[in-house]
Amino acid sequence: MNTNTQHGIAVTGALGNLGWKLLCHLAQYGEISTLIGLDLPTTTPGKLEHLKTISQKKPRLNYVDLLECDLSNWDDFRWRDAINRVSTVVHLAAQNPYPDATWHDATVSLDMTHHICQAAKDSSTLRRVVFASSNHVMGRYKDKNLLAGELNTELEVGIGTIWHTGHIEIDSTIYATSKFSGERICKVTGKIDDGQTSFVIIRVGWCQPGLNSPSTLSAAGTPTKMSDQHDSELAHTTQWFQNMWLSNRDFLHLFDSAIKTYSANWPDACITVNGMSDNTNMVWNLDSARSYLNYMPEDNVRGGHQI
Repeated sequence: MNTNTQHGIAVTGALGNLGWKLLCHLAQYGEISTLIGLDLPTTTPGKLEHLKTISQKKPRLNYVDLLECDLSNWDDFRWRDAINRVSTVVHLAAQNPYPDATWHDATVSLDMTHHICQAAKDSSTLRRVVFASSNHVMGRYKDKNLLAGELNTELEVGIGTIWHTGHIEIDSTIYATSKFSGERICKVTGKIDDGQTSFVIIRVGWCQPGLNSPSTLSAAGTPTKMSDQHDSELAHTTQWFQNMWLSNRDFLHLFDSAIKTYSANWPDACITVNGMSDNTNMVWNLDSARSYLNYMPEDNVRGGHQI
């Protein structure tokens, strides 16, 4: 995609934590004509009505929908037809979006990513895929003595974070393997597609459900677990997860930029960036996101504006 013209956007995993935040944002502020959320069948009522209500002030947005579909099924033409109606897909869907994913979860998630990339290659309309990868692809760097800003996207991957929450040990290697494999599929597809479709891989930090306050970040590393934050032995792990905080505001800005930004100055059809807020003394390097996506984070886990 050499221009930032957007005709339509599809968001997979639309009813999850990140998906719903992004979908509501695009319905209110996106300069697009079509917005489609894709997710498995759900019992949550009123979601589509809410999207249509908040999008009423956007006269250009003439089609908003939530489609029930199964991205792991290549023969499910509900999502494949939707893909062919848009110019951008933001792929957030995962069988299990948390680091305790099983091999079954990881396999289904990887199938979904493969299907999205293949559909992008086959599509005559799709020109940008934004893939939500994970900080856990670099998790083995947690216990290395890195300097601030040293953890960039050029380093060799360190698949999986291993940590103790204060109650149990968690190993995210399976989850991270699926995410890294998804990254490789994006990169290969970008190559063999001769740049017709551009890909943005975002190694997302920690953007919690709801208000996403820095005060609720802990050594748990996931909202599905609890942690004893008062245990001094957990201080290093707590700092690791706190330093990858991504505020709601910065999350929306980053993904907005990944959707819209010109690819003309990119080194390749597929780029990889870290997705964190501007957190003081964090090891994560945001240079690629700043350079390629014009990402300008406003929030800091240790102070300043936090939304």
